[in-house]
Amino acid sequence: MRVLLLGATGMLGSAVYGVLKDKCELVLGVRNEEKIALLDQVFGRAGGGRRIVPFDGAGVYQDYVSKRGGANGYFGGFLKAVGEVDYVINAIGVTIPFALSDPAQTFFINGALPHLLAREFGEKLIHITTDCVYNGTEGFPYDEKSPKTPMDIYGLSKSLGEPAECLTIRTSIIGRELNGFTGLLEWFRRQEGQTVTGFAEHYWNGITTQQFGRICQQVMESRNGFPRRGIYHVFSTPVSKYEMLVAFQKKYRVKCTVRAEYDKKLNRTLTTCRELNEQLKTPPFHEMLNALPE
Repeated sequence: MRVLLLGATGMLGSAVYGVLKDKCELVLGVRNEEKIALLDQVFGRAGGGRRIVPFDGAGVYQDYVSKRGGANGYFGGFLKAVGEVDYVINAIGVTIPFALSDPAQTFFINGALPHLLAREFGEKLIHITTDCVYNGTEGFPYDEKSPKTPMDIYGLSKSLGEPAECLTIRTSIIGRELNGFTGLLEWFRRQEGQTVTGFAEHYWNGITTQQFGRICQQVMESRNGFPRRGIYHVFSTPVSKYEMLVAFQKKYRVKCTVRAEYDKKLNRTLTTCRELNEQLKTPPFHEMLNALPE
């Protein structure tokens, strides 16, 4: 099985790599090839074989800005370099901390690029989107029929990038990072000796990046047993952000003080009107957290 993994050195892509590296032949689409050494350091070499093809969503964006989008542009050249694959996992995205740095590029990479990928790969593509397409102040828990109500550039850009021609999984993720450390978990791990605030009425029921990799493995190994296209919610047991930080503290033995904050209320928990989440048998939050690497 030959799998193209886009964004293989990011928070999500690296975790997916860790799950799949010995189970299939990987083609890694990466923006910074120097980070491949970090993948090897953390996860080891790919036992199933791998090939690296440089890829940057910003390059595709510049094609379209310059009116060069198409077969002869950057994206077309990338597709030729990749060749035939059985599946594609899109782990590329502009995240919240960087969404306002270049809003036009954010809208392209989060909103347009998924549709270009779906046009090329169709049902071979597994794409991830976010609970941030909902405002978290009313209508929760949200199912696939809930109207999208994004509140910021990030949420709006992601809401535009949810193709129905492939398998699009709407969820929220936490996980370890190779470097950069902009996500919640890695931020918390660096709060030794500090007092941090955990929002006791900010509710979340997402999954770990590692679990997303396992979901991709499940779907690819039993393709006829799972949906091939459409938007599906995948979620776990709900926890507050305060409970989440306390759980992080216990697992990673961070010597800090976690203070509960009750003033800010937000609830982006997901539910579903479809069968996929039950089929996947998504584990409870604490089980997924305990499975993350130390």
